[in-house]
Amino acid sequence: MTFPALDRIEALARNLDGWQRQLADRMAELEQSSAQGVSDSGLVTVTAAADGKILSTEINARAMRLDSYTLAEEFTAAANRAQEAAAARVREIVGEVMGDAPGADRRPDDGYGRY
Repeated sequence: MTFPALDRIEALARNLDGWQRQLADRMAELEQSSAQGVSDSGLVTVTAAADGKILSTEINARAMRLDSYTLAEEFTAAANRAQEAAAARVREIVGEVMGDAPGADRRPDDGYGRY
């Protein structure tokens, strides 16, 4: 009698070291990555780290002509876009790593053809 789950566990064990190294490399890449978001007017640019922390803000001098409410909206839009882009990058990298994990594309099978 064969045990499909045992085969998957053995495959995971054989490939765990390489997968851990790849994950560590990608995590280091994530720590160094950032993403930018720009307001609708293009007058405000915000840069966010992979964890969503705001790293920098650039405000075009023409933005000073805006009232405080509009400027706040511009900043909020740019910050949200930067954080969304950073989160998308995290999902992309994690998805790539998890997709490369042994058995990641296979659904668990109980050995009787059921999932």
